[in-house]
Amino acid sequence: MKAKRTSLNDIAKALNVSKATVSFVLNDKGDQFNISKEKQRLIKAKAKELSYVPNFFAKSLRQGSTNTIGLVLPDISNAFYAELCKTIQERLYDQGYNTFIVNTNDDAETEKSLMSELIQRSIDGMIIAPSNDIKELIPILRSTHIPVVFTDRPGDDETDFVGINNEEEAGKLIEEFTVKPKKILALAPHFSSVTTIQDRISGIKKACDIADIEFDVVSLEKDQGNVNEVIEKELNNGADTFIALNNQSTMPVIAALNKWGVSIPEHVRFIAFDDNASFAYMNPPISAVRLPITEIGDNTVARMYERLKETKEYGKHIILPCEFIKRGTH
Repeated sequence: MKAKRTSLNDIAKALNVSKATVSFVLNDKGDQFNISKEKQRLIKAKAKELSYVPNFFAKSLRQGSTNTIGLVLPDISNAFYAELCKTIQERLYDQGYNTFIVNTNDDAETEKSLMSELIQRSIDGMIIAPSNDIKELIPILRSTHIPVVFTDRPGDDETDFVGINNEEEAGKLIEEFTVKPKKILALAPHFSSVTTIQDRISGIKKACDIADIEFDVVSLEKDQGNVNEVIEKELNNGADTFIALNNQSTMPVIAALNKWGVSIPEHVRFIAFDDNASFAYMNPPISAVRLPITEIGDNTVARMYERLKETKEYGKHIILPCEFIKRGTH
């Protein structure tokens, strides 16, 4: 049977004092209301003895703030979002804010439902890496006055955003290959409709058009057998250069190339968009685009903190540069 939660009234009855006196002491206002040091000591001791825990929502209602920021992420199992989450949570904590983290699994309906629930919990602000198009989220965002900052994946020109220019960064990769490719194949994850992936595809395609390089893109299923078949087909169709559009596309493609006895970089060239610590220890080490994850997290929290100070300026976009890590596969 669940034990009854200790209330202010329980402490007051145990010491034969008023509920207001207990509230003043436990909110560190005992001196302000001329409550004796001895009585303050007794009240705090009794609260500890009875395992009193303050009612978070009642306290927030009195203060008009929960000191909590909602963080909406598409896939916390992804190493990129795990690190981004860690950075944002730590920086918010340094500013005196708690983080309420929800994972949408890149599902549009789940995202909308979880965002609505966060708003109902009276969070002070929301940070989102969206799965939905901004048009789908506008009705939810307009239902609240709280500040919102988009991170990694943009909203629109009128929303605050911190991230990178995916189209530009992806387009730069064409210049990195030591041998001009005959055909570049971009490898998209199964949720390739998200804005960041589409922008990377667009950037590579534009650069290939300018350089007169054949280009194609394929969407990879989660099943390795399917990936093996796709890679075999594309090798037979002349693909000699591969670009994984995120770190989750990298390992299945390398496994498929190994299965068909294709060596990197002897037979094909390979670059991963979104570096992973393990890439440096592979044979050969994987050349990759390193996203500024810590900087994205730092700037996202800094921007949220600015908005929490009731600044009227919104729609600020902070675009950060990436770094190309030259290893042995390009």
